[in-house]
Amino acid sequence: MSGRHFNAGRDALDFIDRLSTLTDPITVVSALRDKLASYGFHAFLVTGLPEIGDRIDPLVLLNGWPPGWFELYLEKSFSDWDPIAAHCKTTVDPFAWSDVYHDEGALTRQREVMHRARDFDMIEGFCVPIHGEAGFQAVVTMAGDRPDLSRQARSAIHLMSIYAHGKATDCLRPARREHVLTVREREVLTWFAIGKTTEGVAERLGVSAGTAEAHFENAARKLGVRGRTRTVIEAYRRGEISI
Repeated sequence: MSGRHFNAGRDALDFIDRLSTLTDPITVVSALRDKLASYGFHAFLVTGLPEIGDRIDPLVLLNGWPPGWFELYLEKSFSDWDPIAAHCKTTVDPFAWSDVYHDEGALTRQREVMHRARDFDMIEGFCVPIHGEAGFQAVVTMAGDRPDLSRQARSAIHLMSIYAHGKATDCLRPARREHVLTVREREVLTWFAIGKTTEGVAERLGVSAGTAEAHFENAARKLGVRGRTRTVIEAYRRGEISI
């Protein structure tokens, strides 16, 4: 399947452009379902994660899980035992379910969660934890029978998931936003978005590498995110830069 997504980066940017035109959760769910299906995923959820004993449903932003699975997940309080959800809170890196979970050594209730998921053809999955300045915020999790988990696919899905989470947040809790970045901060992020290194950006702008990095750090702080990829995506999502 990986050959089908040779230009995965272009695929991700095309999806982000499409998502930017949508204004309600129903159309966002439909767009995300269609896109993830092209990578072999038929189920997805964009959600916060509850503390032990709390319900997950108030934290769900977009629900693309199969009929019956979400109800079973609530009924059985699977969020208290889900090993994939637990791992999301410990890492900032996207991961495949099989990277972190194996039946051998798992607790009985953890195995129950994973085995019942398989009843809904949720056999292999991929998770993108979403983190901000305050730490873990949410996760975009998806599953299928035999999805494309190639390196290119993972990179594209990572970018698309970050933007889908932001779009879902906008649709459900709309708010007017003022531009918060300076012209120079926008310039730095725009050059980063098209692949320039810190040194390359500094050369283009006629400043030192340290100054370019300082502009980036200021932009990330203002946007409330961490990491170069997330900062660029957040700036794009808010209309601070265009690609």
